[in-house]
Amino acid sequence: MNEQDYDEQLAKAAKFHGHICGGIAIGTKLAMYGLELLGMEFNQKHKNLIVFLEIDRCMSDAVQSVTGCSMGKRTLKQMYYGKFAATFYNQDTGEALRITDADANKKFKDEETKEEMIDRFRRTLPEELFKVNKVKIELNPGDMPGKPYTTTFCSVCGEKVSDGRHILRGGKPICRSCAEGSYYELIED
Repeated sequence: MNEQDYDEQLAKAAKFHGHICGGIAIGTKLAMYGLELLGMEFNQKHKNLIVFLEIDRCMSDAVQSVTGCSMGKRTLKQMYYGKFAATFYNQDTGEALRITDADANKKFKDEETKEEMIDRFRRTLPEELFKVNKVKIELNPGDMPGKPYTTTFCSVCGEKVSDGRHILRGGKPICRSCAEGSYYELIED
């Protein structure tokens, strides 16, 4: 990974996100490092790559832009842990690497400008910015990319539920929003 590659990927991530901020700057470096560690090239489609994101902040847009993974392709999984971390999983080999911020974004936060931060990320070796752990990933068929594994209809609301994301109660399928409560409340007209 060289500085020119970083600048190219950063520009791509900035365009996707709308601007450059700390999350985009370091998320770009993290995503590039993940690809590099798995022996994958930049600007290529990697049908065997799945990325698990542990935060839903700016970094996520950088990872999506650099890797080409997306929720719609089911190759980007949002875990909502609130941690600055991502796991890169090669389906073909079973290799999975969880990459976390080694306090890189905090060390100089109050002292440097955005341009200085970007330059620091550009020049600093990824080994100094991130911690990498080998991890084991086990996906069930309902988590895999491709067509839905299963579909059923909720016995309460009647809506279609894919990929085993339902609960059985009394032998009847119920969607999770009917079973556990939802983020929304229907309003009668």
